[in-house]
Formats: sequence, structure tokens, C-alpha cells
Amino acid sequence: MTRGFLIVWMVSVALVARASDQPVLQVYIVSKEPGKGLHAADFPAFPKLGYIAEKPDMTISRLAGVSFGMKSGMPKPEGGPSTPTEDRGSLELRLTTKDAEMLAKLTSAHIGARLLLLLNNDPLVAPEIKTPMLGQSMYINSVPRALDPPKLKTKLETLVQKPDKAQPSATATPKA
Repeated sequence: MTRGFLIVWMVSVALVARASDQPVLQVYIVSKEPGKGLHAADFPAFPKLGYIAEKPDMTISRLAGVSFGMKSGMPKPEGGPSTPTEDRGSLELRLTTKDAEMLAKLTSAHIGARLLLLLNNDPLVAPEIKTPMLGQSMYINSVPRALDPPKLKTKLETLVQKPDKAQPSATATPKA
């Protein structure tokens, strides 16, 4: 009997350890002022950013796709546009429909604040919200070399939804 409990415990620990290896995107709304339930957000890449809640405002555990961004080329000498090329310094994250809708609501309610995107507690971007996010694509331009864009893309690709596992992925905490 004890051996059975030991095996179950070992399997449980292995599953928890494996689940913690799965990347998660955390979305925070950054407040400029301290407030109840907020703590300072201070990262080397984003020093003295502002204040964030203990828990993310939204968590994304599935993506519809990840790709390198595209940049337009120089016009052709004979005229007309050239074919866009892959920009390995930027990424396009394609959100699921549900996540895109949730992010649109979140950004609509917080125009003027910053949106902090963390991958497993590592900051990726912290842009000011100037307009609500519309559509399913989120762009991360100028990924810092320290994050190694190709490795970051590979990590993010583990979040890409498999066709047979279409399930909701985001959780949101309503803001009062």
C-alpha cells in the first residue's frame, strides 16, 4: 500500500514539474500610482515601470500561432514594391479568438496605462495602451538580443494550439 502511494506521489510530482515547464504569457495592466493590492514592477529591461497586481489581469496558455515579423523591402529599381522579408528581431503572436476578445476588453478599459507582457515572469514588452487592441495579432517589435528571438519563438511555439485540442486558454481577473 505504501509503495502505491509513493508511486502516485512520484507521478504527481513529475506532472507538476512538467506543467511548470510549460510557458505561460501573463498580461498585467501597469498603474502609474501605487494602490491597494499593487506592488512595484521593476525589471532591468523596464526599470521603475509602475505598479502591478499580485496576479495577472489575463493569462494566456495557448496561442493560435507564432511567427517572425515581416519588414517591407526597398522598392525594386524597375518600380513596384519588393517582397517583404522575415524580420528575425520581431515576433507576431496570433491569439485565439477568445483571448483576442478578452485583450480587446482589457485594453479598452485601460487606455493610457501600460500593458506588461511576461513570459514565465520575464518581461517581453510594456507598451503604452493608446488604442484598444483589435484583431488576433500582437506584435513584439525589436525583441532584445538578450532574449534571443529565435529561442523565444521556439518557447512561444509550445503554446501554439494543436488542431485537435481547441480549448479556451485565457483567464482574466476583472478590474474594479
